[in-house]
Amino acid sequence: MTILFRLVENLDPEERLEEAALWKAMHDEYGDGIVPLTDDEDTEHVAFGRMGRSVRNYVSDNLAYWDDPAFLRHAQRRFCVVDFDGLENAISDLHAAGFGAFVKSTRSKHYIVKIPVGTTVADAMDAMAYSFMDGGPRLMVQQLIEPTYETRFFCIGREIVTSSPICASLTPLDFPYSPYPQKICDALRAVARDIASAMQTPHASIDCAMTDGKPGVIELNPMILGNLGLYACDVRALARASRKLIEG
Repeated sequence: MTILFRLVENLDPEERLEEAALWKAMHDEYGDGIVPLTDDEDTEHVAFGRMGRSVRNYVSDNLAYWDDPAFLRHAQRRFCVVDFDGLENAISDLHAAGFGAFVKSTRSKHYIVKIPVGTTVADAMDAMAYSFMDGGPRLMVQQLIEPTYETRFFCIGREIVTSSPICASLTPLDFPYSPYPQKICDALRAVARDIASAMQTPHASIDCAMTDGKPGVIELNPMILGNLGLYACDVRALARASRKLIEG
């Protein structure tokens, strides 16, 4: 079986380096069994790398983590999912309790907005509100927080394969760098492991952080290698574990 890896034309220095590091690790893992797919090629087969056009990855980009009890158990903040008709009431409840709101579309990479106390939904969302009316995607409404020590844990087959601080300037060149205290790292890893063992999908990136002095989860992302920020993770560990993604 030939494995494909889609390489894209990307001039962002961090993303370009991440892709190169992952491609190198994947090529070392699979040898001649993996071949590159250029940015402008389509294929009917699944492939690693950045998704686009007709290219499909081994992992679906549909991950409804907001309905997953494993995520909700560790959210460490007020959180609900509503249709647009319920948005005003959900925001009002948070504001009445003295909390700002962070609103996020359940459609991947679609829309986020902060609605602090004293700001109305209409003023914050403006014309974007039309994207959610009349059967548009649901909205996550959560207590506005200031997370610290944000960390991404890469889970494949319910095992934490590698992790990295979430910092845009970091790349796999920086592995295994972490500026965080070990006690904080251990607390966040414990949360990630508990989620990994119980979440509805066996594969995901689990973004955790400290909120109000407690470890919690921020969000989950599909484990799409090549379409996921790597930061200072161990790409060789990801390449080894990628065999589980191929197996399903």
